[in-house]
This record gives sequence, C-alpha cells and structure tokens, in this order.
Amino acid sequence: MNDTNDIDGIQPPLDLAPPPDGPGLVAYLIIVLLLLAGAALLFWALRKQPKPAAAHEPDSVAQRKLREVWALLGTPALFAEAVADTLRIYLEERFNAHAPERTTEEFLTELQSMPQMTGPQKDLLGKFLSFCDLSKFAQHDPSEDECRRLHAIAVQLVNETAPPSPGAAPPRLVPPQLN
Repeated sequence: MNDTNDIDGIQPPLDLAPPPDGPGLVAYLIIVLLLLAGAALLFWALRKQPKPAAAHEPDSVAQRKLREVWALLGTPALFAEAVADTLRIYLEERFNAHAPERTTEEFLTELQSMPQMTGPQKDLLGKFLSFCDLSKFAQHDPSEDECRRLHAIAVQLVNETAPPSPGAAPPRLVPPQLN
C-alpha cells in the first residue's frame, strides 16, 4: 500500500523578477572602499597635526588660577593665601614636591635638594612663602601694592619653571623685590 497522495508533485521553478536597474554589487563595494579610504586619510591627517598646548598642564592651570585670583584683591589676606596655594599646588604638580601638606620650612628644605629651580628662584620662593605665612598665620593684611608684588612673583616663578616651549627663548631672571 503505497499512498502517494501525501506528497505533492514537483513544482515548476519560481519566477523571480530581475533586479531593478541601478548600481550593482561592484558599485556598492567601490563606494564602501572609497569611504573607508577617506576615513583612514582623515584619521591620518588629524593624527599628524601638532597638538595645541594642553590646557591641563600645571603651568597653564596655575596661570589661569592666578588670573582668577584677582577677584580677591579687595580681601588681601584671602588674596595672599590664594596666590600662595596656587603656587604651592603648581610646584607640587610640576616637580612632584609635597608642598601643600608641608609647612613652609619643610617645603623649603625639600626644595633645596631640587635641581629644577635655580638658587635665586629658591630664595625668591622662600621670601614669597614667608610673606604669605605672615598674612595667613599672623593676620597681617598686605597692602594692595604688596598683593600686586606677590602676584607678580607667583607669575614669574610659574613662567620661569614651566617646561620650555619648542623654540622659546629662556626666561629672564629679574626677581621683583618683596620687603
């Protein structure tokens, strides 16, 4: 008993419509390859461009903070403390010194063994920090003129100890006077 009714017979092939006119597979491949080549060229061109000066370098950050501290000029004690803190943080980041956690004397002792700063810079920094300590611990309110000199010294020390830019001339060493 052979039941042949459960299997349908052979069907004719399906009539598929021809693909619509337009770009073929080769054209799509060429477009994709051109896009990839363009992306690779763009990546290469951007990678080869000189990078702008980083805004997060310690000297750039310190200079920005020193500009911002001018807002405190009307409160001399806060101004002097902010300038000193900015310089201490800069020196810590620039030279891997532990400035903010140490007393001025401890920091200056550590600084004497650091070859990155010149003798005049170390002396100027010592006078600067000692004067700032008067304001911070002895409630001495510096005059506006003294505040301006403190600020000028901090800017000078950051400029002189910042890593040199390619092709830049060495900084001048003319310390402002601080009494």
